[in-house]
Amino acid sequence: MRTWLMKRNCSFSPKQVGLFYLSIVSFSLLVAGYFWLLGAWMILIFTSLALLVLTIALYVYSRHALDYEKITITGKQLIVEKSWGGKVQIEEFNTIWTKLYCGGTGRHRLALKSSTKEVPIGFFVVMNEQEQFEKELKSYLGL
Repeated sequence: MRTWLMKRNCSFSPKQVGLFYLSIVSFSLLVAGYFWLLGAWMILIFTSLALLVLTIALYVYSRHALDYEKITITGKQLIVEKSWGGKVQIEEFNTIWTKLYCGGTGRHRLALKSSTKEVPIGFFVVMNEQEQFEKELKSYLGL
C-alpha cells in the first residue's frame, strides 16, 4: 500500500484564524465605541462595513484552509480523494488501465486517465517536488 497526502500550505490554522478574528473584532469595536461616545456616530457604520468584509474574506480562507488531495494505491486499486471547500470527491481507478498524463504548465499539469475518466491531480504538490511525485506514481501504474 502506498499513500500520498498533499495539503495546502497555510500560514493559519482555522483555530488561529478564529482567534485573530476575535481580537480584530474586539479591538475595532472598542475603538468605534470610544469614538461613538465622543459623538462620532458614523464610525460605527464604517467599522461595521470593514468587519463585514473581513468576515467574508476569513470565511473563504477558512473554507479552503483544510483542502487536501490523497492518492492511495492498494494492489491494483488506485483511489483519488480530493477535499475542496469541505466537499469530498472520491474516484477509483484500476492501476493496470490507468495512465499518468503530463501536459500544460503549473499546478494543473498532471492528470490520471482511464478509459472513461480523467482526474487532474497534483494541485498541492510543490513545484520542485513534481518530478519526484510523477516518477513515484508512474512506477505503480500500467503494471
